[in-house]
Amino acid sequence: MNKIWSVGLVAVLVLAVGAGPSDAKPGKDFWKILVKPNAKWVLANTTKNDKSTVTIETYDVRRVGDADVARLRVTHRWGTGKDDAADNSGASGLPVQVAVTAKGLYFLNDTKDDAKILAVIAGKPTRSSPPKAYKATKTNKGRYLRIDGDTVCMGEEPLEDAGECADICEGEVCISATDGVVSLHGTMSPNHDDFAQKGK
Repeated sequence: MNKIWSVGLVAVLVLAVGAGPSDAKPGKDFWKILVKPNAKWVLANTTKNDKSTVTIETYDVRRVGDADVARLRVTHRWGTGKDDAADNSGASGLPVQVAVTAKGLYFLNDTKDDAKILAVIAGKPTRSSPPKAYKATKTNKGRYLRIDGDTVCMGEEPLEDAGECADICEGEVCISATDGVVSLHGTMSPNHDDFAQKGK
């Protein structure tokens, strides 16, 4: 084999391997997935492996000042056949409305009108853009943000000196820049079960 050709082939292979998902990092536009019009992410129950699901959908997507704003609908289906029930009462690590600007992601109350949203986005975002990892501390009451490749996981967990947990005391929601909400866990999921997109 030609030596120059073989060196070039090795270089191409190294670049291809290096471009894998593990090398990806959240970019400046990471949070925009949460304000994508008509987005829909279905998560299956991975704790019980039954037919129950959680579906997260964006709606009422609009522009308010410099922000893209969307409401988030979280629906839990019990998956029990003819008696299958859908409800929106389950826990979730996501707010019911969000705004995204160049500064980052803002959690909004459902009742905020556009004038109030303009006031909120003039301030500091709930999560920065691009996302920055931080550890759970007493100051932030056990909240954390972890980054795994191009996936960001936000959650809460007991601190080392918190004592024994009586029930489920930690929870997490994970978001991908391309696949949206990919998992819910613990206190942030309905019935405290684990839910994830298939293959995630």
